Amino acid sequence: MFVRCVWGLFLSRRVASVASKSPCQRFIRVSSTDAYMMPSDGADHGARVHNNIIQSESDKNLYRGLELSNGMKVLLISDPSTDKSAAALNVQVGYMSDPWELPGLAHFCEHMLFLGTEKYPSENEYHKYLCQHAGSSNAFTASDHTCYYFDVAPENLEPALDRFAAFFVCPLFNEDATDREVNAIHSEHIKNMQNDSWRLKQLEASTADPKHDFSKFGSGNKTTLDAIPKSKGLMVRDELLSFIHSGTLRTSCHLSCLAKSRSMT
Repeated sequence: MFVRCVWGLFLSRRVASVASKSPCQRFIRVSSTDAYMMPSDGADHGARVHNNIIQSESDKNLYRGLELSNGMKVLLISDPSTDKSAAALNVQVGYMSDPWELPGLAHFCEHMLFLGTEKYPSENEYHKYLCQHAGSSNAFTASDHTCYYFDVAPENLEPALDRFAAFFVCPLFNEDATDREVNAIHSEHIKNMQNDSWRLKQLEASTADPKHDFSKFGSGNKTTLDAIPKSKGLMVRDELLSFIHSGTLRTSCHLSCLAKSRSMT
């Protein structure tokens, strides 16, 4: 039972055309049982299956690795004793991938992804669903990767994954939410300015080679995400769409998923 939703939500060559007209319809097939069936070893379903995951003798969990046709690598974990299911998606793109003219874009993208998708347009749908089912979520943007994660009651994993997957396939990036999230980013920046660890981090960046990506200002603020783009005639929403639909994002994702299932079949 466990692998049905992960298989159906994340295995697809269809993700390669994420920027086309109706990406959600091709990528997420929650109404089709066949879309969730796990292939047997050696089956030609456009993915490689790995059942020989190395684990300690005291580890009683079941594991399965997948290399999907869209380039994503997946680790599935089955733990019948867990009281929470969980998933984490690590994208190997962080603030060092920001365009030089838009410092903080990766961090801004992290914020905006949570604010509605084509399939679930309500801004609060994801958080509301998790809160209603004993769950929580968060995300962070680092220099070379961004991580999104959540936990939820085991019986609600599949609907939660459905909402989660839509972030990376058909985000709305509503313009009316842009100003609000820029203000949220700016407030986070003001808070960070009082934190010594953040100060040291920025000092390292500021003293690095200014031509190297490490020198970029990763968190962003109202100046870098609003004032400067407007002065240059840049549309931040268009830049966000280009960023999320880039080939790098589509092929550099790693997913881990934990469920209460007693088997991998």
